[in-house]
Amino acid sequence: MPAVTWSDVEARARTVPLGPVLRRGGTDDLLLRGLVTDSRRVVPGSLFACVRGASSDGHRHAGAAAAAGAAALLADRPVDVALPVLQVPSVRACLGPLGALLAGDPAAALRLVGVTGSNGKTTTSTLVRGVLEAAGTPTGVVGTLGAAVGRRSRGTALTTPEAPELHELLRWMVDAGARRAVVEASSIALDMGRIDGLRFDVAVFTGFEEDHLDHHGTIEHYWASKARLFGSDRAAAGVVVVDDPWGRRLADQAPVPVTRVGAAEDADVRVLGWRTGAAGTEVLLADDTGGHRVTSRLVGRVHVSNLAAAWATGRVLGVPAEEIAAGLAAVAPPRGRNTVLGGDGRPVVVVDYAHTPRALAAALATARDLRGPGGRVHLVLGARGRRDRYKRQGLGESARAADVVWLTNEGSHGEDPAAIIAELRVGLLGGGAAVRTVPDRRAAISAAVRASGPADVVLVVGRGHETRMLDTTDPRDAVHLDDAEVANTALIAEHGPPAAVAARAERAS
Repeated sequence: MPAVTWSDVEARARTVPLGPVLRRGGTDDLLLRGLVTDSRRVVPGSLFACVRGASSDGHRHAGAAAAAGAAALLADRPVDVALPVLQVPSVRACLGPLGALLAGDPAAALRLVGVTGSNGKTTTSTLVRGVLEAAGTPTGVVGTLGAAVGRRSRGTALTTPEAPELHELLRWMVDAGARRAVVEASSIALDMGRIDGLRFDVAVFTGFEEDHLDHHGTIEHYWASKARLFGSDRAAAGVVVVDDPWGRRLADQAPVPVTRVGAAEDADVRVLGWRTGAAGTEVLLADDTGGHRVTSRLVGRVHVSNLAAAWATGRVLGVPAEEIAAGLAAVAPPRGRNTVLGGDGRPVVVVDYAHTPRALAAALATARDLRGPGGRVHLVLGARGRRDRYKRQGLGESARAADVVWLTNEGSHGEDPAAIIAELRVGLLGGGAAVRTVPDRRAAISAAVRASGPADVVLVVGRGHETRMLDTTDPRDAVHLDDAEVANTALIAEHGPPAAVAARAERAS
């Protein structure tokens, strides 16, 4: 990380228009390296930001930061620690601008795309990166699956990291040769200022439904948080999927030029038709240059609008149509987004991150598309503890479209797993699905695979790419659990590997 003087830090803090900035101690030429919000990550020379959180206050850890070698503090109240302090009205409001400064303002060397939406952020971000790479532009991406540039990757704890970490990741990408970056922008990140200090060439909206109301309180606040990405101070242009009323509202109200995407006749990038199967998805699109046929390895109708949004983003950025098509065709499915296992004489297993009622309904529609003649859909369903209780009944209602529902635990985070399952079951009342309750998730996935025949589909939802599951409030208690790994083991144990299935079929013939 580059060294930055104390006087430069003070000057950047004064650009945040919230009130007076008071510097206590430290010479102008005091050198700082990196902005840190966790005292356990402090290294000698760090500027430690005393961030107030929902359950902790960084001011209480200022002493630990000093002991670890912090050179100065960023605080919003007096701190009894013998270090230079920059006291500001809001520490959180300064994280973006100061994080950028202490990372060397890496965003100035990048053209950025921001992607937000209730569902589809990760897939669309991956597709947009593929389009830009196909056009010959080295591109990084940061989001739910972590950060990547070239063949290198790094893990992240949040979909959109805290601002100092985000700017460090952008610096890492610039140093690796990236010229563009795609950033997933969650509603909570937009609400909490994690992308402050960034300006996007294009902001993308993938769609909207109720989610994260435990944080936002109301759906209007949730929508308004996402709409912030489309302010003229944050983005130069927008790409908006208008297949729901919230998308149309955003397209109508955004102060930046918007490219509308969807099936509607007034869409600028219009979906004329599509088909999907185990081999992938094909979409017919029309824009101002005519009709275009797009193919993708991604499986499921849910990806139709993601592909169309990525196409539109490429066009807004000036990528030729043939390069966009090549990029979309080359992108491998993101981990845990309609990941398809089995088949070839065994049941098909689909592992997906669907965790909202509408996403679940779309995943079930994909599962039905993948059935063989007379096949059934087995759904393995849970809900995350201590999060968004209001949507559990809606998940149960969407689950009625399955033939068999295996209710199980998805990580209770200290809540009673039986109570979570009971709330899901309420939504299933009145439906025709057979319901089985198997609280142990490994056992539920394995039982669903054992109960399935070659024409059936097992849909495992909720965790997708995640490999750690937590049933207490202490993150140290998390255990390894990879849904795809469990499903694949069950497929082999019950039906054998694909080669063995083919050999048995050949002998039988």
